[in-house]
Amino acid sequence: MKTVILIFFLLGLSAGEVLSQTTYEVNLAGYNMIPPVRTAATGILEVTVHNDSLFVSGEFRDLRGQYWATYIHYGKEGETGNRLIQLRADVNEEKNGGELKKERNSFELRPAIRRALQEGNLYVVISSNRNQDGEIRGQIPRM
Repeated sequence: MKTVILIFFLLGLSAGEVLSQTTYEVNLAGYNMIPPVRTAATGILEVTVHNDSLFVSGEFRDLRGQYWATYIHYGKEGETGNRLIQLRADVNEEKNGGELKKERNSFELRPAIRRALQEGNLYVVISSNRNQDGEIRGQIPRM
């Protein structure tokens, strides 16, 4: 324990700062959509909660159509729900894949969003012009 405290001290961090960050990977696929979408598209996102902020980063590829939008929705696994937060992606030349950067996708965690995260009731959808309701989806685990 003394070693851990010394490392925190040397890094200029308190134990509360280190323990207040949680990160999960979210896999995105067409079979997670309601109803499922037949697509080769995939994606992987990293969702991080740090203190009162939410950060999203990652990448996606092989959309059937051109990139349309990315949103965090409210909804339990296997259910559809309303859009809550629009995410910003840097799209590749073909417009069928791209990257979400943490710096462009950081948000204040308001109480309702924090509660939804704790209950596992948020998911991410990436849409294309061929699948405007969503081509790939991934549920954010309880955080």
